[in-house]
Amino acid sequence: MPAEAAQPVVVPADLWQRPEMLHALRNRDIGHLFRLVRQFAGVSQTRIGVAVSLSQGKVSEIMKGSVQVTSLDVFERVADGLRMPDAARMSLGLAPHVVTGVPVPRTPILAGDGIPTSAVPSVEQVAVGPRQLDAHQDVDVLTLAWIVGRLDAHVDRRTMLILAAGMTAEAAASIADPWERLTRALSGPQALDEDTVERLEARTIGFHRLEYTLPARSIYQGLTSHINELSSLLQSSPPDRFRRRLAATAGEAATLASWLAWDLKQPAQSASFDRVSALAAKESGHPVIQACTYAYRSYAVEGNAALQLVRQAQQFLPAQGDDATRAWLLSREAEELAALGDRHAIQLLHRAEEVYSGARPHRERAWTRFLDPGRMAAFQLSTYVRLGDERRVIDAGQAALGSISQDTDQKRSAVIYTDVAQAQFQLGDTTQGLTYARRALESAQRSESTWGLQHLATIEKTLAAQKDHAARELLSDLTSTRWTRGSSPA
Repeated sequence: MPAEAAQPVVVPADLWQRPEMLHALRNRDIGHLFRLVRQFAGVSQTRIGVAVSLSQGKVSEIMKGSVQVTSLDVFERVADGLRMPDAARMSLGLAPHVVTGVPVPRTPILAGDGIPTSAVPSVEQVAVGPRQLDAHQDVDVLTLAWIVGRLDAHVDRRTMLILAAGMTAEAAASIADPWERLTRALSGPQALDEDTVERLEARTIGFHRLEYTLPARSIYQGLTSHINELSSLLQSSPPDRFRRRLAATAGEAATLASWLAWDLKQPAQSASFDRVSALAAKESGHPVIQACTYAYRSYAVEGNAALQLVRQAQQFLPAQGDDATRAWLLSREAEELAALGDRHAIQLLHRAEEVYSGARPHRERAWTRFLDPGRMAAFQLSTYVRLGDERRVIDAGQAALGSISQDTDQKRSAVIYTDVAQAQFQLGDTTQGLTYARRALESAQRSESTWGLQHLATIEKTLAAQKDHAARELLSDLTSTRWTRGSSPA
């Protein structure tokens, strides 16, 4: 290989800001990106290939358009090899290297990835520092949701928090406005196009992903603004080929808005968004949106009421497909049956696991992105705890605990720690029970999760029966937190 080919590719800084480059980045058109780099940096296909770890032949195929790049790994190699600035990386749908002046660790840190969480600094230390995320009043949540929605497959929560910490209005301004086309569509005669619809769909996915990382109040206003934009476009009589897609993504956004409104103690708004999601499900021809709505409602109640809502949700499933939603609903039914002491829950749990094995949560619906092996382990744990099945509880508890990071999975950990605490109490280990119950309360407080606090209410009777000071103190703290949050016991 000639020595020249090994020289790093130096891309002119202003090239990343050119409209044609921004268009290529937003559309993940690596062929167009390579052609622009060759034109403006004056480098050969061989040098580009060496920089991004591709053969010259593969670079040629990509530039001709005969091969499309879809792999996240290749996007990362292109960004790293061409020394892409952070604004360009985010336009491509990748996490930045540096946020708020601190280098972003490139190593996965979730416990589920096999690396102890104790070995790395917390997200707050890396990205936010001493301030809470919601102290950043100028966070551009709409752009953040769009970027997160475009990230491929699994997005770990650390990446989303790092993005959130750095996505201020000023930072977003360095990215070409992703809503230029939407603005033109709303204000002028130009027809709605595929690019705009795809951006709206990605933003809905992004909001669903942000929900299991950020407090409800951090994203609720941005989500309602997103729904208003969708409403305006639907009122503008879009072509039929776009109308159904806009209605579907509006329905997916409305189901999430209803859940967030419930979390924020706004029942009237929650009910209104439920009605919107029902209309959107009918208009779009996607009744499964209603399945999500009823599933969310089931978390707000308990006993037979919750079980009936889950079964109502299942009525909106299609005969085939939507396996991730089906696995979720079967798991929820197992949980609620177990709470009623019905051991048929174990059969339902096995069915859920079988369905999940063939599901594609990151490709099915905006709301199914949350479903992963860790969440399935959490369903197993909660089911076996409710049945008092000590033999299975131990294995399920270990699997569930191994799937979370206390630093980055606050909403999930609040529920899992509660179930582990209840299991420890059932096994007679009061000390461990109190330890995990305390962790559950701390996680619920940090995530401001009504769901987490409501779940904690399941062990209040157990805590009340304990005579030692630690149990009394924890019960007092739990009661005080619920009073402050305005939550009533489940």
